[in-house]
Amino acid sequence: MEQVTVIHGDTVALSDVTVDFPASTSTVVMGPSGCGKSTLLKVAAGLIPPDRGRVCFRGMDVFTMTGRAEREFRRANGFVFQDGALWENKTVAENLALPLEVHFESLHPSEVYRRVLHALERVGLTAAASHRPASLSSGERKIVSLLRALITEPSVVFLDEPTLSIDHSMSDRIRQMIHELKARGCTIITVTEDPRLASTLADRLVVLDAGLLLEAGDFDQVKRTRNARARSILSQVLGEIASYDTDLLGLLEGDESLPEN
Repeated sequence: MEQVTVIHGDTVALSDVTVDFPASTSTVVMGPSGCGKSTLLKVAAGLIPPDRGRVCFRGMDVFTMTGRAEREFRRANGFVFQDGALWENKTVAENLALPLEVHFESLHPSEVYRRVLHALERVGLTAAASHRPASLSSGERKIVSLLRALITEPSVVFLDEPTLSIDHSMSDRIRQMIHELKARGCTIITVTEDPRLASTLADRLVVLDAGLLLEAGDFDQVKRTRNARARSILSQVLGEIASYDTDLLGLLEGDESLPEN
């Protein structure tokens, strides 16, 4: 993302943000509610065009791509929305089949269905194949949304609060699925306030506040930031892991060796 600005009415959602997401790394985006995290994620994924600036994927501007390049970009990434964003008028199986039907038109319907069932079997939701999303728990909906994003085997995955508002067992299952993605070398960009997910997933951290990029870089580098506002935000989100992270504990307690900006 190069000098990206996004304006919603009278609100500047992102202001002159420049940040990169290296291939095969996992980046966690943090910041207070309403700071522009989800907007950044959607712009990076090519879902929302910026008012100013450029978004590039493998050297090409996402919003000027056409034809084969655009199709390859769309096929290469998967997006998990905060609310799941499942099609309520389609069954679970039909929701999972849709990306395959769009991006792999030559696939025979029987092969599409085989892949859908295989995905559901992996998470123990085969029995839900013919159900509508409304019949699922919030955790099951999140898992189906994640499966839908992954069914085309994308190289880049965008996750918007994947463990928000679901029970511990479902959160653990989703964390496991995300860590399997990381182990496969997938590029992962995640908005989360889940300290367990952030601390074990992040190779890199991005910290936003009021649409401004405060910090971006390697996890160990950013968590030692000298920016007072960024440190405050990190302490709120990562405080729960401080008890077993001595470096972070020092930061949260106000390490006097780090002067404030």
